[in-house]
Amino acid sequence: MNAETSDQALAGLEAIGAAVGVGEAGEDSSVVAGRVRDWLSGQADRCLVVFDNVADPDVVAPWLPAIGRTQVVISSNHRSVLALGVAVPVEVFTNAEALAFLAERTGRDDELGARGLADEMGHLPLALAQAAWVIGQEGVSYGDYLRRLRRVAVAEELRPVRGEGYPHGAAEAVLLSLARIGRGRAVRLERGLLDLLAVLSPGGVPRGWLHEAARLGLVGKVSGDVGRGVDAAIGRLAEPSLVTVSVDGSTVTMHRFVQRVVRDAARAKEDLGAILVSAGQLVEHGSVDSARISLDRPQMETFVQQSAALWLNVSHPASDSPQVVIDKALSLQNQAGQYLEAVGDLSRAIPLFEQTLTDFRRVLGEDHPETLASRNNLAYTYKLAGQLDKAVLLYEQTLTGFRRVLGEDHPSTLTSRSNLAGAYESAGQLDKAVPLYEQTLTDRRRVLGEDHPDTLTSRNNLAYTYMSAGQLDKAVPLYEQTLTDFRRVLGEDHPSTLGSRNNLAGAYESAGQLDKAVPLFEQTLTDFRRVLGEDHPDTLTSRNNLAGAYMSAGQLDKAVPLFEQTLTDFRRVLGEDHPDTLTSRNNLAGAYKSAGQLDKAVPLFEQTLTDRRRVLGEDHPDTLTSHSNLAYTYKSAGQLDKAVPLYEQTLTDRRRVLGEDHPDTLTSRNNLASAYKSAGQLDKAVPLYEQTLSDCLRVLGTDHPITTAVRGNLVKARDSVGQD
Repeated sequence: MNAETSDQALAGLEAIGAAVGVGEAGEDSSVVAGRVRDWLSGQADRCLVVFDNVADPDVVAPWLPAIGRTQVVISSNHRSVLALGVAVPVEVFTNAEALAFLAERTGRDDELGARGLADEMGHLPLALAQAAWVIGQEGVSYGDYLRRLRRVAVAEELRPVRGEGYPHGAAEAVLLSLARIGRGRAVRLERGLLDLLAVLSPGGVPRGWLHEAARLGLVGKVSGDVGRGVDAAIGRLAEPSLVTVSVDGSTVTMHRFVQRVVRDAARAKEDLGAILVSAGQLVEHGSVDSARISLDRPQMETFVQQSAALWLNVSHPASDSPQVVIDKALSLQNQAGQYLEAVGDLSRAIPLFEQTLTDFRRVLGEDHPETLASRNNLAYTYKLAGQLDKAVLLYEQTLTGFRRVLGEDHPSTLTSRSNLAGAYESAGQLDKAVPLYEQTLTDRRRVLGEDHPDTLTSRNNLAYTYMSAGQLDKAVPLYEQTLTDFRRVLGEDHPSTLGSRNNLAGAYESAGQLDKAVPLFEQTLTDFRRVLGEDHPDTLTSRNNLAGAYMSAGQLDKAVPLFEQTLTDFRRVLGEDHPDTLTSRNNLAGAYKSAGQLDKAVPLFEQTLTDRRRVLGEDHPDTLTSHSNLAYTYKSAGQLDKAVPLYEQTLTDRRRVLGEDHPDTLTSRNNLASAYKSAGQLDKAVPLYEQTLSDCLRVLGTDHPITTAVRGNLVKARDSVGQD
């Protein structure tokens, strides 16, 4: 695998994981890489793994199998990798090897001439391969080729990047091969393919992408069958080792040195900018439908890799790239980050978004709208990763920038305000979230109109925050009106309308109106299946929600098998470690607990907590929820020796991560008090209930469900000790 960057190494390990059956589609790539390492460590058969072109030992060190029979080979020209193992210097051909190679490739029996050519080229295998091909094609002698080689004016034909010289004779040999290619009948096609391959990933380009480049007119005109024409051209380029075709024929690779020569030749002719424009068009054409990202992971990975290679070449100081291709390549990098975020691969998405934001600032400036959008994307990914302190701060800075640059009423500014309100809501700062959502809705109505989709989304977001604040008397009618308007404006089957129906059903469930919630969830699932398909992530989420409503209604005979089937499908579609899959497992464990099947619930909760810690981190809100769920299940199983300390730790962590007044923190304090009560420690339970109730009244209000629950628990606890 190509291991020049961390992203490339992870993608290569993920491909191995898929091939040997230890990786699931949609899993975080670092998780899959760990599985591959462990799988390799346990192999009894001999295996070989090659990490190619390693520039930083830290990129591959975490993924090297420590035991087992796997042989690991690391190729590099950086001495820093020597600490990883035993150094094996890769020398050029010996004199005997060079002579044998030339004789076999050319069919010429001229040891003296071959020796002179090999000496001139420093016995470099790649250069000798180029020479042998030209000699064989043109029937010239070693001496004739050598004289022609010495006449090549590298300084005139190439414009190398400063500090990147060429081995003696190597660049000349590649140029002679290119000249020979230039005489063929399909010169435009072959040179076009070479040019594209020179600026795309050194790890290889799918053959199908090169077919598509021909169909788009990016590599010259192809008469007849495009696929056959391109395949024939690839075969002719493979003969002189200008390109290499993978064993299965699916990928075409160009040696990095050949890439350099082709790029430098194009730079000298002032053609490199146009080549990069064409490559940008090809990469953009290889983008993935947003609705199929999770279902078409290989295509997404190809896009991510090619986008990264394109940006590396476009952003090179010597690339002479037109501003239009710089902007396009940077936009494609941002799109790659969104793809990784969409499949839950946050270990790659976050550093990519961080680097992209740095690049946007450098290329376009701090206040460019695309820079602001990039900051917004990074903030959203921080939020998904549970890094709410980073998310809120970055959202606040982004909103300030949008206001200054675009004005208070620009649609992008209004979206930024809505995103900040969402971050406040996630962080439990409802006193900030509610008024900001309310103001944003008022302004969207005034600026965009009552029926604009963004206005409808704003009403939906406000309704959700009312529900989070326990204000169901406001949430339910707002959800109902929003659904009516979504149906009228976008139609019954629009995904936003289906999402709105799902939200209203959830509000009915929270309000205890299960007679309304269950049939609405059922109809919504039927429509999601029809509109988006059985395996779409939104369909799976809808099934999960319906199962939850069945559980709330006490219909466990329906809830449990639906949760089980949904988890199976989440695993298959999104992968074992996708956050939505982990949520599905958590919900199934909850259903087992409600059904009294504690022998199934406890180990599933334990495994989910372990996996959330590994995938999301110790302090992610979902991980803390897993802590609480497992503690509750221990309590239900009578294992108070496990439940109480886990509740105590969960409360400590929620106070630190979410703050003292977050609703989840208040719930955690109530749960701990209940555990103390069950353990007979009423001297701890009563004062904790009293303090929690006081804080709930202050933060959430009298009628919030959490306040009501704490009040009831306090009454029962006081009654247990004979207090009024």
